[in-house]
Amino acid sequence: MTERKDPAYISFTDAADLLVRRGIVGSMTPRGLRHMATARNGKTTPAKQRWPFGDGPGQEPYLVAGRTRMMRTARLLKYLEKYPPKGRGPARGERTAREPEE
Repeated sequence: MTERKDPAYISFTDAADLLVRRGIVGSMTPRGLRHMATARNGKTTPAKQRWPFGDGPGQEPYLVAGRTRMMRTARLLKYLEKYPPKGRGPARGERTAREPEE
């Protein structure tokens, strides 16, 4: 069996699947990955930890294919191995409001 090579560029949808297959995260959706990109692009994020793709200084522009933003796979994997995603993970059911304590 031949080893499957990663594509040079990857979409958010395919990247979410790749991160799970590689074991970098337990679960990830394209929406979650996009949220991470937005959250890590904020002014409160240290410059070296910012999302590596975009139009800002030090960021690599997305490759646009139709309506899809593509990222260089090698750079994305290197970034996420250095700064892995952190979060609560997938929803486990309906949340209920806590009763106020008296």
